[in-house]
Amino acid sequence: MKKIKFCDVCGEILKPIKLETSEVVGICEQGHIDSSFNLEFSQEHKMVEKGEGVINEEEETLGFPHTCKKCGHEECDVTDLGAFYGDESNIYLYKCRKCKYTERQADGSGNK
Repeated sequence: MKKIKFCDVCGEILKPIKLETSEVVGICEQGHIDSSFNLEFSQEHKMVEKGEGVINEEEETLGFPHTCKKCGHEECDVTDLGAFYGDESNIYLYKCRKCKYTERQADGSGNK
């Protein structure tokens, strides 16, 4: 874990720099140098095994019940774009699961 160190003179954050002698010192924006600067790192990274997940690729999820205006299919995927201004309603996109035609529903003020 890296700790942030501050300059004793001006209180600014010390940034580590490596000198030609391979010594690491801290220097602030004002140019003050702190030679007692040391870096502390933690090597406690643990590998986490990933599970199979929640949804299997083989499972077919159900679509939202909406009749496509182009092909008449009765299932779609819905995307909520939200409202762009505070006085508007949300904008919804209905994408047909069969022909991929996308319809836009925008009710409210200014969404015509």
